[in-house]
Amino acid sequence: MTAGDEQQQAVIKRAAELLPADERVLGVYLIGSYATGAADRFSDVDVHLVVTDDSTDWYTEHWDDVLRELTGPTVWADRLPGMIGGLGITPDWLHVDLIIHPLAGFDRFQYDGVKVLFDRDGTLFPEGDIEPKGGRPAEPYWPAGAVHLFFYFLGNLVTVLGRDERVVANQGVGVVRDQLVTLMLAERGVRRTSGAKRLNALLSDEQRAALEAIPAAGTDPADIVAANQYICRQFITRGTALAELTGNPWPTAFVDATLHHLHNHFGVDFS
Repeated sequence: MTAGDEQQQAVIKRAAELLPADERVLGVYLIGSYATGAADRFSDVDVHLVVTDDSTDWYTEHWDDVLRELTGPTVWADRLPGMIGGLGITPDWLHVDLIIHPLAGFDRFQYDGVKVLFDRDGTLFPEGDIEPKGGRPAEPYWPAGAVHLFFYFLGNLVTVLGRDERVVANQGVGVVRDQLVTLMLAERGVRRTSGAKRLNALLSDEQRAALEAIPAAGTDPADIVAANQYICRQFITRGTALAELTGNPWPTAFVDATLHHLHNHFGVDFS
C-alpha cells in the first residue's frame, strides 16, 4: 500500500482498530487507491464494512456517526445514491467514503483490488487481499444495466430539447458518455475500481481516441444532437458486438423504439 498523507493513514489505522470492536461488523476493507497501491496525498480513503443483516437499518440511519468516528468533525457529509453510507469532508478537506454492505448482499469480487483490514471469521476474504488487475484486460462481460440506461437517457433528449432546456441537454451528453465508458470497460473485461478521477489506464488507446473525438457540445441544440449522434453510433457498434461476443441479447425493441423516437423529433439518423 503506497503511503499517502498522514491524515489518510490515520483514518485507515482507526478503521482497523475501532470498527472491529462492534460485533455487528463482520469485515472492514479498503478499495480504491489505498487498496491498489496507487495512493498519493490527494487520494480519497474508501472504507467498506460488511455488517450483520439485522443491523442494516441502524447503519442506514447512523452511517455518518460511524464516519465521524474515523474522521473527526466534518464540514459536509452526504449519502451516496443507491448505497448504504456516503462521503464526508473534514475541515482540512480530507475526503473519506464509508460504504456498508449487509452480509446477505456482500460480493467479495465486486471490486478489483481490495485491502482487507479485518475479517472476523476469515470467510469474507478467505484468501486475503484481492490483487488489483490495474486495468489489465480480462474476460469481457455484458453490462446490461448500462445498456438500458444509455437508451433511456438518450431517448430523453427529445423531452429536454423539446422544452428548450439547453443546459440540461448539455449535461445529458456527459451522462450518455459515461454509459459508453462503462460499455468500453466491459469490452476489456475491466471492472473500474481506480476511482472517479483515474480512467486512462483502464482504457485502450483506441477507446481513449474514440472518447476524445466526441464533438464538443455547448448549448447549441445542433451541437448537442451531433454529440449524441456520435456517442450513439459508437455505443451501437460496440454494444452489438459485445452482446454477440458474450452471448447476451441485444435489446432490439427498446433500441429501435428509441431511434425511431429521436428520428421523428430531430429528423436525423442516430444509428
